[in-house]
Amino acid sequence: MATTAADSLQQTVAALNALYNAPSNSAKKEANLWLEDFQAKPEAWQTAVILLTNETVGTEAQVFGAQTLRRKIVDDFQDLDAAHRASLRDSLLNLSMQHKSSPKIIRTQLCLALAALALRMLEWEQPVNHLISMYSSSTTDLSYLLEFLTVLPEEVNDSRCPSLTDEQYRARADELLSRNADQILKMLIVYMENSGGDSRLQEAVFKCFLSWLRSGDITIASLSNNPLLAFSFKALQMPELFDIAVDVVCELIYQTKDIEESMAVIQEIYPNLLPLRQEIAKSIEDENDDNVRGYCKIFVEAGECYLSLVVQHTDHFRGIVEGIAECTAFHDLDVVPMTFRFWYQLADELRKNEKARLKYQDVYEKLVDVMIRHLHYPDDLDSWSAKERDDFKDFRHVMGDVLKDCCLILGSRLPLGKAYMLITQAATKSPPKWQEVEAPLMALRSMGAQVEPQENEILPEIMKLLSQLPEHPKIKYAATLVIARYGSWTDQHPEFIEYQLSFISSGFENEDVVAASALALKLLCKECSTHLLNYLNQLHTFFVGVTKKLKGMDLLEVTEAVAHVVAAVPNAELAQVFQMFCLPIAQQLALLATKDQTTLEEDIPVIIDNISQLKIFFETVNPQVAPADAHPCIPIVQELWPIMDSLADRVGGIDDVARPLAGCWRSIIVNYRTHYVPLLPVTMARLVKSFKQSGLGQYLWVSSRVVREFGEANPGPILQFVESLSASMWQILQKYAGQFNEIPDVVEDYFNLVSDTMLACPREYIHSPLFPTVFNAMLASMALKEQYSLTSVLRHCRIVVDHMNDVQHPRPPASSQPGSPRITTAEAAVVKALFVEQDTLMSLLVHGIIYSFPPEVNGDATGLIKALTIFCPQESVLWYGKAISTLELSPAEMQKTVSEFTAAASEGNWSKVKSIVQDFTTIYRRKNVLPRSRGKK
Repeated sequence: MATTAADSLQQTVAALNALYNAPSNSAKKEANLWLEDFQAKPEAWQTAVILLTNETVGTEAQVFGAQTLRRKIVDDFQDLDAAHRASLRDSLLNLSMQHKSSPKIIRTQLCLALAALALRMLEWEQPVNHLISMYSSSTTDLSYLLEFLTVLPEEVNDSRCPSLTDEQYRARADELLSRNADQILKMLIVYMENSGGDSRLQEAVFKCFLSWLRSGDITIASLSNNPLLAFSFKALQMPELFDIAVDVVCELIYQTKDIEESMAVIQEIYPNLLPLRQEIAKSIEDENDDNVRGYCKIFVEAGECYLSLVVQHTDHFRGIVEGIAECTAFHDLDVVPMTFRFWYQLADELRKNEKARLKYQDVYEKLVDVMIRHLHYPDDLDSWSAKERDDFKDFRHVMGDVLKDCCLILGSRLPLGKAYMLITQAATKSPPKWQEVEAPLMALRSMGAQVEPQENEILPEIMKLLSQLPEHPKIKYAATLVIARYGSWTDQHPEFIEYQLSFISSGFENEDVVAASALALKLLCKECSTHLLNYLNQLHTFFVGVTKKLKGMDLLEVTEAVAHVVAAVPNAELAQVFQMFCLPIAQQLALLATKDQTTLEEDIPVIIDNISQLKIFFETVNPQVAPADAHPCIPIVQELWPIMDSLADRVGGIDDVARPLAGCWRSIIVNYRTHYVPLLPVTMARLVKSFKQSGLGQYLWVSSRVVREFGEANPGPILQFVESLSASMWQILQKYAGQFNEIPDVVEDYFNLVSDTMLACPREYIHSPLFPTVFNAMLASMALKEQYSLTSVLRHCRIVVDHMNDVQHPRPPASSQPGSPRITTAEAAVVKALFVEQDTLMSLLVHGIIYSFPPEVNGDATGLIKALTIFCPQESVLWYGKAISTLELSPAEMQKTVSEFTAAASEGNWSKVKSIVQDFTTIYRRKNVLPRSRGKK
């Protein structure tokens, strides 16, 4: 039985009542879903009008009615014929008159609906003038008119219009906005001049002015000598207009950022800026945070937009910089970050202009003091929540970037000297405040990247001072990280190494400082590895002792530290040293591998840490060894293999273990390459077994590296290896019965593997029985939703097709795929036969772009369609026609796109093929898919 208008109204009111008043969240959610679904239905047009004409339904229902009308116009306007469009316009105009005094939320939604209609209803001539003639007679009407004129630019510029072509949209937007801009501006001036003391009307005028400014339709010339400009600055003195005035002034500045075009207007704006510095000072004195924030926003906008003037005319425009500096010095750390981008941009420009740089040095010198002051932790730190501490910690790092900018302008000596002086002054107080010592230490750390390694005046004194600082965990932590940051400096000053090693080592005795000590040791050893060879024995003793107490990231950073030093050992001595550091880890793993299964699983965290340590050694210690010479690291690999093989059997199916285990093998394969060949057979057997046992993608990830490193030289064994892995992969895919979205990582790793196989040994891969099976799996994987997994599938197909196109259309050697010269027409025929036999790829690609692919992969998909058309031009025309035949197209639309595709393919205009597919799928999706998807949300 058909639903009547009365039924729809009753159901809608009931759903709205449930949405706002139901006691349970589930009932509210159900009501919301019903209402969203209802808005997509044809009967929603009439129900929306009834709600807006029925005063008894309440404000919420009328708001819903207005929202529904706007949504229907945006989504379904193309479904209305001419008569219904005219009727809709008349109804909407009548409703607007009826609701011109209603609550603002209703008025705004109706204005948005009117703006949406004005954009789409091309037969409605001069809708802006129509509305002006209706609503310019009284103050109440004027308020409604200003509301409409405010939302019009936003609606036009942000709207989707499935019913309009791009050309129609541009022409209509020009008719609505550009051609009316001068008239609207003159109207706004009149309204403002006649507003008297009506602040609400003045705010409405400002909002409308701001909207049209942002649209870009008001010309720069029209702003010159414009009363609205002067009134915008005057309104900053009116508390009720302050916020909107700030926005308008900022937009005026932004619109005049083209200095050459806007100089006449800038000369009007700038004199109005300078007096605001007095307002900043007054607001700071009164601790009026909101006002300081507003003035800061204005000055930063001026600084960024007029940056070239600030640099080229330092004396005249210095006031902008000083105004921003005053805001940066304000105590409110919500205001301070607003200035940071300006300081970076100014420093970047001043580096190129020595004369201007010298003029602003005093500003940056004061900025150093300000930033160090802001770095101070508060006295009530213990009362802060964990989130507040984390936020402030992150903010301090950003403030450190400003200190780097200061060093660019001042050089490093002066900022270092300031920090040193503050530390010495604070440290000599009795009792010292840890915050006053820690903040300049943090500043030293932040400035490290800009300090020359040859600096010999201040840094030596700073380094000597570190061990004399007051005992406090925060101070010790910060001082340790200063050492961490200046590793390249220490490399040039090796006399400080022993002192720094002692300082860092002592930090491992304090659990609050361990993380900083581990990081500092890593960076010191990385930068000074050659110098530290003299300390190998001490490092080994320290390493064996301290790693018994560490775990997680701290353990790994200490391991990386000593690995950097081991990597600096000459090849002749490396085998002994490498074994000396790895042996304790290997022994612990060997002991763990002998435990029974229950106990072993309790030791998983230790196993993960130990394997991760080995991984670090293997990826860091990578000596250059001739292929014919013995590799000093291979013996320890051979000794470790039985242990790792046993662990892989017993706990390799645990994801957290498989990750470092796979990473460890990959590091060995990548770094030791040809010297690893004797272990290659057992490695491949291990990877096949582990993947079969676990189904984890990590083992495929390592296998890809095996193929990449050894495939071209060993195509037969490598192909057998991939086939063995594939046998397990088919079992996994059968288990999930096409539901590949449940295992996206495994699918991604597998297709990366077969892609590497195609690149390494293309002829063998194509003639293998594996190839057609992979092809079918590729077609089935087009339903993937995860971006990276789908990309790996598309990449595999693209690699295959590109190889074939290299045969038919040879490319220059520099751009051809590795291995492509080995492909012949025989392989191309095999591949083409498979594409012809399994002819659904084009349909899957077109439908995927329209309906299901993540937007990020659409470029890859259209690129694949282009490559496929190059490979099979005649077949692709048929495939493309078949692909779009199932879409909701009129015969004329279908004929048009097929004809365009056919013409481009026959001409060999491959770029046009791609653009035709892109344009068609974009337009079809915008018209037919996006509205539905919103209706289902």
